Amino acid sequence: MTHQGLFRLGAHFVLPGIAVGIVTLAANIVGIGAVNAGNAFTIRVSDPTTSSAPTMSTTTSATPTTSATPLTTAPSYPVEQETIILVDPSRDTPARGDIPAHAARVLMTVIRRPIGVSGPLPLVVFAHGWNSDPTVYEPLLDEWAACGYLVAAPTFPDSASTLPGTPVSNYPEQARDMSFVITSLLAGSAGPVDTTRIAVAGHSDGGTDVALLALNPSYADPRVRAYLSLSGEIPAGVPGPWSAPTAGALLVAVGTGDEYGLAPRSTQVFETAAVASKVLLRLNGGDHLGMYINSSPQSMAVRAETVRFLDAALQPEGATTAQLTSSLDPTGDPSISVTASPLGDL
Repeated sequence: MTHQGLFRLGAHFVLPGIAVGIVTLAANIVGIGAVNAGNAFTIRVSDPTTSSAPTMSTTTSATPTTSATPLTTAPSYPVEQETIILVDPSRDTPARGDIPAHAARVLMTVIRRPIGVSGPLPLVVFAHGWNSDPTVYEPLLDEWAACGYLVAAPTFPDSASTLPGTPVSNYPEQARDMSFVITSLLAGSAGPVDTTRIAVAGHSDGGTDVALLALNPSYADPRVRAYLSLSGEIPAGVPGPWSAPTAGALLVAVGTGDEYGLAPRSTQVFETAAVASKVLLRLNGGDHLGMYINSSPQSMAVRAETVRFLDAALQPEGATTAQLTSSLDPTGDPSISVTASPLGDL
C-alpha cells in the first residue's frame, strides 16, 4: 500500500490515496473537500455507540390491529453503531435541483453490528426510499443487527432527504452503490464479513433497487444470496430483461393498503422473478412504510418475518421455496399472509 497524497478534512490530515483496495481512516468530519480520483476509500466519521435493544418508536401511521401476539426473534444482542463514509470516484453524482452534478459518489453509511458475536458476520446492505434516509428505518435495521447481522445502510447521494438540493431517482446507480458497499465491507471497512452470507434489502425506491439486483442481469451481483424487496417495483425506464435466472432467495413484502398503489406492482416483482426460491408476504391493510417500522404487533411480526427469511435463505445449503414457506408460516399474526410460487423450486 503506497500513500499518494494528503488532503485536509476539517482539522485532520488524511491519507486517502492508495495503490490497491480500500483504506479505513479515522476522522471526525463535516464534509469532503476533494477526492483523489481512481481510488476508493473509506473514512470513519463517528465513534461507535451502543444500544441495548432495537428501537421501536415511530411517527408514521398505524397498521391494522389484531389481538395476535407476534412471534419473537432470537437471539437479541446489544447493537453497536457507527458511521463511515465510502467514496467511489469511478462514478458521478447527478445534479439535485440547483445543486450541480459532481464527480464521485460519496456514501455516508451507518453500520450496525451485534455485540458479543464472534467470527465473520452475515451482511445485510439496506437501501432507503426516495426523499428519505436510513434513520427512518432504525427499528427494522436494529432488529436485524440484534439478531446477529452486520447491517450497512448508505445514504444515497441522489435520493436522500438529508442532502442539499432536490432528491432525484437513480435506480441504476443506487443498485451499483449497494454492490460497491459490499465490496468495501468485504475489504474490511467494518470488520470481518461472512462472504457466503450476504443479503440486500430495500424499501420503496430502495426495494426497486433490490429488484434490479435480483431480476436484471445488468445489475446482478453473484455475491448476494438473499434479496428483500419491501414495497418496491420494476421501474419504468430501465431496460430489461427482468426474468433472467438468478441464484438466491427473494422475499417480496407489501401492504394491501399501500397508499401509493404498490400492492400490484410489488406482486409483479414476485411473479416476474426467476430466482431459485421466492415468497410473497402481504399485510392485510398494511400501509407503505409503517408496516415495517411501527411499534404495533403487526409491524413487529413483519420484522420478525424478515429475520426468519434471512436466517433460512442464508443457511449454508440455501433454502427452497418450500423451506422458506415453512420458515415464515405460521406468521405470528393473522393479518400476514405468505404466498409461494412453485416456479421458485425449479
